Amino acid sequence: MNKVIKFLDEHFEEYFMGVFLIGISCVMFLQIIMRFIGASLPWAEESCRYLYIGSVFLSMSFTIKKGIILRVDLLLSKLPNIIHKIVEIILQLVNIAFFIFMTYYSIITVDGIKISAQTSPAMELPMYLVYMIIPIGCFLAVVRSVQQLYLVVKNKVVKEEVDYSEAS
Repeated sequence: MNKVIKFLDEHFEEYFMGVFLIGISCVMFLQIIMRFIGASLPWAEESCRYLYIGSVFLSMSFTIKKGIILRVDLLLSKLPNIIHKIVEIILQLVNIAFFIFMTYYSIITVDGIKISAQTSPAMELPMYLVYMIIPIGCFLAVVRSVQQLYLVVKNKVVKEEVDYSEAS
């Protein structure tokens, strides 16, 4: 059981983002083949859009977990260690509060969409299922922000350094 929890903690977002992006690639490849044959799939563009949106909302928690969330920390890196730690704690608390707010209101939105019984045009999926990725992604961002807060307090901050000089 511990191995499963550790695996989910380390790879949950990566796994699903990978599955979503592979799904996009496969559906678009199939759509290209079908158009070459002379018939197109009416649901291909819609499914790719939903898979992409899913990967975007999962990437929020992924970037928080890896410590690579987009932010300007030039000034933060110049501060003394104790002030840097205090600011990091405040930033993580703001993150947590923001994503709790987003989770709460996205659940209310999903409930409203569920009541409306709206379906997607091509795939005829209930739209509340499509919108469920928003509260899921925001909740995962809360979980990852709490993990980061714990790491900051314990002086075990995780930030993956990216070497951009090798990319060119």
